[in-house]
Amino acid sequence: MESNTNWQNAGLGLIGVAIFGAIIWALFYEIGQAPWQFITILIASLGALITVAGNFNIQVRNEQKPKKIEVYDKVINLFFDSIFAQKLGQEPKTEEELIKSIHDMTPDLILWASDDVLNLYIKFRQMANKQDSSTTPILLFGQMLLAMRKDLGHQNNQINEESILGTFVNDVENLSK
Repeated sequence: MESNTNWQNAGLGLIGVAIFGAIIWALFYEIGQAPWQFITILIASLGALITVAGNFNIQVRNEQKPKKIEVYDKVINLFFDSIFAQKLGQEPKTEEELIKSIHDMTPDLILWASDDVLNLYIKFRQMANKQDSSTTPILLFGQMLLAMRKDLGHQNNQINEESILGTFVNDVENLSK
């Protein structure tokens, strides 16, 4: 699906360049000399359109960020509440409560999570259902945490899944790969 989208985008880009080139060629052909005023206006307009499109994307990301933080917070808190309940002297959630919590947060993840986070969440769920065992669940959760951080604007240059898991796993170096 993603490769089809890339080919569609490339095709649309080529069509756009062809149309733009045809307009410029027609102007040069008809006028016989470079219409510098028109080219200046065209370049300025194109620059303005690119700026507006970029600002629109930034505005959409900024408007979505608070909701993403809320959703990601739910995911992280559910996980931490599950693994630290006994250590904190609390009653661990029952399987029914965990299933309900996962059920309740899945629609939010579908709507608000980035593609990377959602794909990792799907793998995590499949692994929980014993359909996929290609990696350990804790490492997959670490990848999901990194994807959440990246989606919220962090670069993650000096952090990997082992280092982020090291914030709450004591023997992170002993995790099987």
